Amino acid sequence: MKIALAQQNYHIGNFESNVNKIIDAIKLAKEAGAELVVFSELCICGYPPRDFLEFSDFINQSYAAIDVVREHADTIGVLIGAPARNPDPRKRPF
Repeated sequence: MKIALAQQNYHIGNFESNVNKIIDAIKLAKEAGAELVVFSELCICGYPPRDFLEFSDFINQSYAAIDVVREHADTIGVLIGAPARNPDPRKRPF
């Protein structure tokens, strides 16, 4: 299996730019014949998001960005990092 590793510089809260970088890396990985491309922790939203994780809109934007990236993961596995809501109501929501 050929695996591509994407080391990119992401910016906190700049979902559009982060997604564009991710899509570009997916295209390059496909052209190189990779079957999987791996991205860094919290690449969707940028690192470290800190207090932004407390805002539902920030999480919603992360989910929307994941949906955009998903469209490009048609012939290649894509492993990305993004925040998610905690479904357990007894614990912190994010």
